[in-house]
Amino acid sequence: MADKSILSSICDGIASIAPTVANLIVPGSGSLINTLMRSVTGDPQDTPMAQVAAKIQADPKLLLALQTKAMDHEFRLKQVEAANLATVNATMRSEAKSEHWPQYSWRPFNGFLYGIAVVLIYFVLPAMSRPVPPVPQFIWMGWGAILGVATWHRGKAKRAAAGDNNGGLLAGAIRAIKGGGK
Repeated sequence: MADKSILSSICDGIASIAPTVANLIVPGSGSLINTLMRSVTGDPQDTPMAQVAAKIQADPKLLLALQTKAMDHEFRLKQVEAANLATVNATMRSEAKSEHWPQYSWRPFNGFLYGIAVVLIYFVLPAMSRPVPPVPQFIWMGWGAILGVATWHRGKAKRAAAGDNNGGLLAGAIRAIKGGGK
């Protein structure tokens, strides 16, 4: 019987911090979990989450309903992500097919310029005993965002073309933790 109380207290501890942990991983998801849980039980917004969680834990039908709602929500998110990816891919394909060199080469050009700028500003100027100019942080962040998005989508497209449909690094880590292999 002591094992059950230990397991129960561990489950209670996990349930109490799950929305907080979810919020850290994906901002806004903690409130989503709370909303999904309340929608399954029919409880009003001011009902304490411990009470809502206890109802769900006591009734397997409510737990199944919560899982179903969560999977439906995840499916809708995947649909939105797929639509966004299709839009980005269509844009990149049309840029790649363009007859105008500025349109199909602006991403690689920015990548080369970024590297050249870093080397010149932070290595060549100090080597020449010249002062390093203060570059505003928003310049590096904006430039990095453009390159990051372009690289991410290009890499994702290349992985998909190679037949890698495992969902990426995070999905692979989750499968490994659950014991599902690669």
